[in-house]
Amino acid sequence: MLLLPLLLAFLPQTLAWGALGHRTVAYLASLSFTPHTTRLTNFLLHGQDISEAALFPDKIRYIPSFAYTRAWHYIDAADSPPHQCGINITRDCAVETGCVVSAIANHTERVGNDSLPLWQRGQSLRFVLHFFGDVHQPLHTEAEDRGGNEYAVVFDGRATNLHSVWDTLIANKHAGLGHDDEELAAWNWALWLHALNQADQPPERVCMRDPAKCALGWAGEANAYVCSYVLAHDVHGRDLGGEYYEGAVPIIEDMVRKAGRRLGAWVNAIFEDISLANLEAMKVLETPSPEMFVQEL
Repeated sequence: MLLLPLLLAFLPQTLAWGALGHRTVAYLASLSFTPHTTRLTNFLLHGQDISEAALFPDKIRYIPSFAYTRAWHYIDAADSPPHQCGINITRDCAVETGCVVSAIANHTERVGNDSLPLWQRGQSLRFVLHFFGDVHQPLHTEAEDRGGNEYAVVFDGRATNLHSVWDTLIANKHAGLGHDDEELAAWNWALWLHALNQADQPPERVCMRDPAKCALGWAGEANAYVCSYVLAHDVHGRDLGGEYYEGAVPIIEDMVRKAGRRLGAWVNAIFEDISLANLEAMKVLETPSPEMFVQEL
C-alpha cells in the first residue's frame, strides 16, 4: 500500500478522452446534480474532487492486481470501417472479461447496492464517472488497429497515433489546455457546454431499467462516427492538426457534452431513493481496511 502512489507515477498516461476530457465530463455532470445527489456523491467520494475521482480507473488499470479492469474501458466492434460500422454485443463484448457496456451496468447496480460496504460503492461510483467518458469516445468502440493505437499519424508536427489524437490532443488544443491548468481548463469547458445544454437541449431521459441497453446505444452512437469521420479517409502519416482537427472539434464537443449530460441524469437517478442518513449509519459500523484507501489515490 505504501508503494502504490510511487507506482502510479510511472504508469502509462494514455487515458480515454485524456484527463482533460474525463474531468470535463465529471464537472459537466455535477452541474446538473440535485442537492441530494451532490451530498451523496461527496459522501461516497470522501469529499474528493469529482474530476479527480473520474480519473481513478485509468490510474489503477496497469497495476497487476487491477489488470482485470482493463477490458472495461472499451468495446471492440469487429466491424469494417469506413464501409460498415456497428456494434454487436454478443460478438464484441467478451463474456470472460466484460466491456464498457457491461461495466456501466454492473457498477451502476453496485453504487446503489446497500449490501456492499461503502468503500466498494464509492469505488464503483468512480468507475461509473469514468466509463461514461469512455463509452462516448469513438475509438473506444472500435477494434480496427486496436482502436487506432497502431495507426500512425502526426498532430501539429508531432508523431503520434490516431487513438491519442482523439483521446487527448484534439480536446487539449480545443479547450486551451496550453494556457490553463488542467482542472481549470476542464471546469471552464464544462461551464461552456452546460450553458449550451441549458439553451437548446431538453432534459436527458434515462433508461435506468436496462442500463446495458442504454450504454450499448451510446456506444453505437459513438461508433457511427468512426465511419462518418474518424476513418472516413486514409489519414496514415498525415498531420491532423489542421483541417482534420477542425472537422473533429464538433464531434468531440457533441460526445463530451452528451456524456456529461447523461452522466448527470444517471447519477441523479441512482441516488434518488438512497438516504444519506442510511449511508452515515453504515459508515459508523464499517471497519477501516487498506482497500478503502486505494480508491482515493
